[in-house]
Amino acid sequence: MLEIVLTREDANTEYALLAEWLVPDRSQVEQGQPVCVVETTKATVEVESPGAGTIAQLYDEGVEVELGAVIAYVAESPDELARIDTDVAEERPSPAKAAGGERKATRKALELAERYGLDLSAIDKRGFITERDVEELLVQQVATAAPEARPLLAGISLEGVTLPASFDLDDATGRLDPSFVESVRQDPATFVALPPHEKVRALREHGAVVGEGVELGEGSLVIAPQVVIEDGVRLGPRANVRCEELVAIGELSQFGADLELLCRRAVVGRGIWGGRSIRFGGGGHRDPWAVLAIGDLTFVGDEAFVNVCRPVLLGREVFLTMRSLIVTHNIGHSVLEGFENRFAPVVIEDRAQVGLGAVVYAGCRIGSEAIVASNSYVTGDVPAGAFAIGVPAKATGKARHEPSRGRQVELGRRMIDDLHELLALRGHDVSAIEDGELRSFEVEGTRVGFVASFRGGVDPPAVVLTLERPKGEAPAGVAVLDLLGRQIYGEGGVVLDSVREFCRKRGIRLEPGPWSYRGGLI
Repeated sequence: MLEIVLTREDANTEYALLAEWLVPDRSQVEQGQPVCVVETTKATVEVESPGAGTIAQLYDEGVEVELGAVIAYVAESPDELARIDTDVAEERPSPAKAAGGERKATRKALELAERYGLDLSAIDKRGFITERDVEELLVQQVATAAPEARPLLAGISLEGVTLPASFDLDDATGRLDPSFVESVRQDPATFVALPPHEKVRALREHGAVVGEGVELGEGSLVIAPQVVIEDGVRLGPRANVRCEELVAIGELSQFGADLELLCRRAVVGRGIWGGRSIRFGGGGHRDPWAVLAIGDLTFVGDEAFVNVCRPVLLGREVFLTMRSLIVTHNIGHSVLEGFENRFAPVVIEDRAQVGLGAVVYAGCRIGSEAIVASNSYVTGDVPAGAFAIGVPAKATGKARHEPSRGRQVELGRRMIDDLHELLALRGHDVSAIEDGELRSFEVEGTRVGFVASFRGGVDPPAVVLTLERPKGEAPAGVAVLDLLGRQIYGEGGVVLDSVREFCRKRGIRLEPGPWSYRGGLI
């Protein structure tokens, strides 16, 4: 007979919360299989079975257990299981009494309270304060707050999230004539049938702010009481954009065919690139909390789906890749029958990445520059800078590793080689690579090269990639791309545009922006 002991994971307390059993009582378990989740003030850990057999649980979920206690047995034979039933069951231990002194809260409860600025003293409870207790307090406070005291993102921390500038748009800009809005909603087919340029004209005539060079694809619909579409926005054919209060799309943002954008308020930043068949909306998209915000320079891949019945915040330069899925509520059976019924926002902080086919569940937050691996299922927060993988996803390492200066120089020089090969294969007349402090070649009469530290001395016209550059203007006729500072200085026409696009495809997005590649050498 094997014992499952609640070992000490937290030196600051004598008790732990048995948060969840991962297997049913009297079920078969394997050696090393996680059987329960235990929470302390410092950590949340899974306890594994010490061997194979039938588990006999001694405590229910949600009770405090003294560290060092036996919480279950694993019977390795029918005889051992019978002995547990006759001998051990009669002495089934009682839950530990809540220890006196300072009140305790699990790590998850503390993190949730800190995120929403909640005072745990408002929770009247003996023993451990759990994540569920904090969630219930949050619901109570939001429900009792006066409507005017509840901003759109009440209770959501914006740390690590750069919202688009238009998120704070005033109520008057782009306000449409209500009768026009109602007529389009009653008869959308008439608007959909208009040629693209007439749709733009109709929106402007009735109060919308629509910039220059805006393209609304064939068969598309854009309607909301307040519409702001900045210069150079392009929506592909059959876009269906219908918001209850506001839609604002930033400069040079573009989406492929069959975009669906349904929510109460949608604020899309500048320089967004979206693929085909992307859906924002789903069940509850008319709810008062159905707010979508997408930060500048974010990428949204083909067939991504974002359920917006609670706020969804995507920070600046987020990657939401193909067929990824974000949900803000679950679909299931009655909460009165004990099934989960969860409605909660999702936040993805700046420069985080969600891999192909990954799912991010309601209430999750992915920290800045974290990466979620493809096909993972995120059910809890992912720390900033972490690499998370699995079902459920767990942080297993760092999202990036700091390269040495020598490695950065090597990569910069290799970029020149790769660009040279690409242009040659595209049929452009390129000179042989000249090696030296400046590794370079010529194309279209312009020298393109890399130098670790740019100090001038390059004859124009030229486009120079570098890891550092002195302050001040670039020399006349020379464009300088600061790869680490992610800044671009000077002008260089089609060659500069092509090199900038080459860098963008390698994850180096340069300011000033937004910027869109309209064609060139690559």
